[in-house]
Amino acid sequence: MKDLPDVFIRELKAKGHLGYFLRKSNFSLLIKAGNISIPLMVSNGEIRKASQTSHFDVEILGSDEAVLSLISGELKLRDALSQNKIMMETSFRKKLLLESFFCLGKISYHNT
Repeated sequence: MKDLPDVFIRELKAKGHLGYFLRKSNFSLLIKAGNISIPLMVSNGEIRKASQTSHFDVEILGSDEAVLSLISGELKLRDALSQNKIMMETSFRKKLLLESFFCLGKISYHNT
């Protein structure tokens, strides 16, 4: 699971439709699962690894299992939040954007 950040970012970059979907979005996102951190920067459709800063626009926290289920598309963000498997504080609009982000950007971690 320690290579998850690199696999996730590589898979996201390979999905051209995701860049088009995020073409007018600018935000930083930190996904934390146990001792694994995935810092992302989305800027006008480009997704890249963010530098480790102290402030991110959105932070998603959860167990290794919950985060892996979220980014692989097995668990929807809305369900993870309602079941308290994932914690996140952000606006409703950003939650909708991120739900689509994870749905469109799901990866197959087990096949990489």
